[in-house]
Amino acid sequence: MIYSLVHFPKIDAERIDQIRRKYDPQVELIQPHITVMFPVPESIGEDKLIDHLGNVLRNTKSFTIQLQGLSKSPDDYLFLLVKEGKDALVDFHGQIYTGVLGHLRKTDLPYVPHVTLGVFRDNGNEYARALAEAKRLDLHYRCAMDTLHLVRIDDQRKRVVSSREFLLT
Repeated sequence: MIYSLVHFPKIDAERIDQIRRKYDPQVELIQPHITVMFPVPESIGEDKLIDHLGNVLRNTKSFTIQLQGLSKSPDDYLFLLVKEGKDALVDFHGQIYTGVLGHLRKTDLPYVPHVTLGVFRDNGNEYARALAEAKRLDLHYRCAMDTLHLVRIDDQRKRVVSSREFLLT
């Protein structure tokens, strides 16, 4: 099992899902989301992880985010970017990777807050098509970053086993 901390934007995701159904292999696993904490192993311990996240979240206030703009990541993902609220999310991400999670912080790629629209490692030719489709859909959303979900996913990454909600003040 693995744990991940995500935000599910409260938006009409129909247009996002149009793209994801074609290009994102995780479309059936999880709804459109912003990953705030990348998958960590179950060995961390659920109680320890919940305590740590609770301490970090205790001082975190809700804020507005705007999803707008597209980008290709260095590892061949198509991102719908967080424009407004990006700095707050980057700071929050950094706070999460302290204490019990400090040794898991990734330093090889910068954290870019986003919603994944597709993955193109195996077929780079489809990226241009997906990008054109996403541009035509004019994906632009605004919502509150007011809840986070600690999701527990099975070892095959096929099913969300449980979810715990954290409310931001």
